[in-house]
Amino acid sequence: MANTAMSAFETLAAARSAGIEIATDGGDLVLEAAGPPPGELLERLRLHKTAIVELLEPRADGWSAEDWQAFFNERAAIAEFDGGLPRPKAEAQAFAECAAEWLDRFCAGALPPPLQPCPRCWAAWRQDAVKSIESMGIRAE
Repeated sequence: MANTAMSAFETLAAARSAGIEIATDGGDLVLEAAGPPPGELLERLRLHKTAIVELLEPRADGWSAEDWQAFFNERAAIAEFDGGLPRPKAEAQAFAECAAEWLDRFCAGALPPPLQPCPRCWAAWRQDAVKSIESMGIRAE
């Protein structure tokens, strides 16, 4: 386990692999485990607490950052294993699908039918989608 390089998402995954159940309660992390967790892992959880809380708590669209990461991972795996794309292209496609999903959730009802947004509006909305997805730690390499 690479201490300094481990992200909040990786720390959360490591904790779960170690048998630690993690939930949130009013901005705090609630840990439950059969035995005492390793001190190094507790320190990582403490270091990344704010980011882990953000990963676990739902956002305005009802999905947590962890849900978005799972969506990205699933779409990338489908593109790679079912679609035969190399991993970098699969991740790029999955990122584009995340952006499309974000736009669908936040912008689909922005204009009444049959109006369509101008290309400049779509570009601005897409930029917002990309920033929001990247803020959750999701990136296409």
